[in-house]
Amino acid sequence: MAENEKNGQAESAENNEKKKGKSFLQTYREVNEKARAEELKRESEAEAARAERERQARASYAEKLRQEKLELMKLKQGIISEEDIPKEVVVQKEYSIWEKISNFFYHNKVYIIAAAAIAAIAIFLIYDLVTTVKPDVAVLFIADDSQVQFLTEDMEDLLAKYAQDYNGDGKIKIRVSYTPASPDLEEMSSMYYHGGDQVKLSAEFMGSDTIMVIGDKTSCEVVGITAGDGVFADLNEYFPNDENVMEMGYMLNGTSFKKDIGYEGLSDELWVSFRYPFTAGLGGSGRIKENFDNAIDLWTNYVNGNMIDPDAVSYRK
Repeated sequence: MAENEKNGQAESAENNEKKKGKSFLQTYREVNEKARAEELKRESEAEAARAERERQARASYAEKLRQEKLELMKLKQGIISEEDIPKEVVVQKEYSIWEKISNFFYHNKVYIIAAAAIAAIAIFLIYDLVTTVKPDVAVLFIADDSQVQFLTEDMEDLLAKYAQDYNGDGKIKIRVSYTPASPDLEEMSSMYYHGGDQVKLSAEFMGSDTIMVIGDKTSCEVVGITAGDGVFADLNEYFPNDENVMEMGYMLNGTSFKKDIGYEGLSDELWVSFRYPFTAGLGGSGRIKENFDNAIDLWTNYVNGNMIDPDAVSYRK
């Protein structure tokens, strides 16, 4: 009786297990084991196939050596002649056009990539040269006034009304660059940009485009320009008997410049100077002389109130 009861309990437990089904972990393990077994089977079959290919290759090579040795012995013994030895026929594979092109690119890819890079750079430089609009007059603001960097476009639009299309490209373009010669080096931001500004200043003064320079005593001393050193032109020749002309340039305080650009905080100590067209220079004496004459013409128009086009604004790319 007790034994029948125990058997019944065991059978009931087994039935309960069957009703519950396999756990997720058990199923996961079985799937993994099956996949692993199949993978091992594939690896084993692949290894067996590889071993068979190697065995056949070795056997073929050994048979070839045996035949060559046998033919050499017969040749030495005079049994056969060289003409009797069958020549190995090398079959020349015929490549398609696309296969030839692919093969060419594969073996010359380094040179092709280098040539493509050089061609891309050349195309970019030529495009930039052709499409870049050169300024009719370029102005460099070197006095330290952080507010000016937000007013360069206002200055460009103001001066564009008094300028002409000096370079004949069909556009009036004035470029005003703010590059302070003597920033406040106590500020970390100014210290960070100061090195780059010095490089830019050197490039501007060495080139032939920038003629007009707006500065003050401090900025000119930092740059190393002094009165009478020949860097800036004597404006008495171009603006005779004008009380705003001084040794270093034309005082902005005697004009409506600060009002015209909408910045009443502009220093009263600023002047606009014009780089003298030296007979020799990196930009060529002819070009810098032409740019000088254009800048003088623009400023003469502004001082005399000779507005060429009241609606003109500086072209921006």
